Amino acid sequence: MGDKWELIGKIKSSDWRLKVLKILNIGVKMPSEISKESKISYSHTSETLTDLENLGLIECKNPNLRKGKIYSITKLGRSILEELL
Repeated sequence: MGDKWELIGKIKSSDWRLKVLKILNIGVKMPSEISKESKISYSHTSETLTDLENLGLIECKNPNLRKGKIYSITKLGRSILEELL
């Protein structure tokens, strides 16, 4: 999914996606940290991370780990977030 306005629509349609993007815009985080900061349940945080990763807005820096994964926002994610703020 690459169309900028489609991505903006996807983010605007979900408070969770927007919260997670904002948190990752500040720095790299683990899912548990994102869950705690966003006050979103861990399972919904994981689902949201998967959605954002599939959209190309975030990336997992160490995907081979089962625990201790670190996520960061991508250049595209920053660009989309700038349009929303």
